[in-house]
Amino acid sequence: MEPRNKQAQLPSAALDVLGNDLLVRCASYLDADGLAQLGRTSARFGIPQAGQERSIANEVARQRFRESATDEERSRLPKYDDESDVGLLRALEQLRRPLCFDELAGYGFSPQENPASVMCTPDECWSTAVSGLVMRGGRHFVEFTINDVLSSFIHLGVIRPVSLTDGIELQADWRGSVYPLSVRYIPALSEKLRSQRTARWGESRVHCCAYYCLSGRCDWTDWDNEQVFFEWQERREELEGSGTIGLLLDLDEGTLTVFKDGRRLGAMKEGLGGEYCWFVTVGTPCTISISRGRAPN
Repeated sequence: MEPRNKQAQLPSAALDVLGNDLLVRCASYLDADGLAQLGRTSARFGIPQAGQERSIANEVARQRFRESATDEERSRLPKYDDESDVGLLRALEQLRRPLCFDELAGYGFSPQENPASVMCTPDECWSTAVSGLVMRGGRHFVEFTINDVLSSFIHLGVIRPVSLTDGIELQADWRGSVYPLSVRYIPALSEKLRSQRTARWGESRVHCCAYYCLSGRCDWTDWDNEQVFFEWQERREELEGSGTIGLLLDLDEGTLTVFKDGRRLGAMKEGLGGEYCWFVTVGTPCTISISRGRAPN
């Protein structure tokens, strides 16, 4: 029987006889997670070899992105300086998936039958659902469809890519009501949200911004000292009962624009920049669905 260490070297030795072109072709069938795993499995795939600018895993990811990404997708995914090609390909794959609510925080949500929809039955408290899609550039349009609503205590908007539950207790920190637009009176909670900041947030102080269905106003906060209820101009309208609210986040212009049942109401907020996710905060029994749409011209 051969020693274990010699047996462990056989796969690596076998790879050495294969050319890079063949290895790239074989690896091209993997998704981003598969390429990341491949890079961790073997130095031949995960570390640039002599004379190579990229590892095989990153070269495959670069080619996949270059060949498949549309101009619109490229505008939405500017590459970070510290980002690998595998990481950029993963962001492209995420961008193409249907939107869904990935984090639910609060007492009001029923178990999800559909990841793109939440049913809320709150008892005098707020609950918040956040999409896992991280938007970093370009234009993004989403529609929130609201059904079975008893009142209009609903916020729809964008929030920094933070966790509302990791290391944050529902009762001790949120005091039972997950309302990320108003945390300035809870300093410890404000600090837990701001501590998740990265350089990818950019310079904008708009960390959470939403359309309030009850009045049509714009609410936003920097999670520090400033919370603003902004009576924006143009055609500000509330949403009474069921309906659809569309939001256009334009990170090229730094604006968040509101559409009600397909009609453009206007640019609700300026000065946005950096990374954001879609979110809803609900304080009334209702069902809300999220879906991606084509950004209006």
